[in-house]
Amino acid sequence: SSSHTRALNDRDETLDLLEALPELDAAQYDLDQIQEDLAADIAALTRIWERIEAITTDRDAKLARIKQLLSQDLRGQKVLVFTYYKDTARYLTRALVEDPAFLAAAGKPRIARIDGDVAPQDREPRVARFAPIANDRPELAGTDGEIDVLISSDVLSEGQNLQDCGQLVN
Repeated sequence: SSSHTRALNDRDETLDLLEALPELDAAQYDLDQIQEDLAADIAALTRIWERIEAITTDRDAKLARIKQLLSQDLRGQKVLVFTYYKDTARYLTRALVEDPAFLAAAGKPRIARIDGDVAPQDREPRVARFAPIANDRPELAGTDGEIDVLISSDVLSEGQNLQDCGQLVN
């Protein structure tokens, strides 16, 4: 799987980084203090993990609110969702498109994402599919290729014609 391959690559990068570090004289350091500080860091990270581990798409209040908006007040409208982080854009897109109950309740909107990982040459066609009238692509309006909900990081913050958009969620 891609997550397994990514984990192996991360492990290899970490090993390469460790091997590239210079060798240090351990006598110059208070190893007991370092070990104590490291144990405190591990305990703090463990507490953080235990708190966030329970946050799933079923227990995410902001995601639930976006789903509610898109399936009720904003149903059938052109909606642009801005987020600062590309990871959040990916998370939202995945959570929405992989939820059949939400999709049915929201009228089966066509959802797409644009962030820094989307190649610049692929952004313009997505913008045109989201705002076909404003981008002189009226042949896309009302087709299965038209995008109803566009989730984007700040890569669309300037120079884009998004005037077909009816609602903006930030």
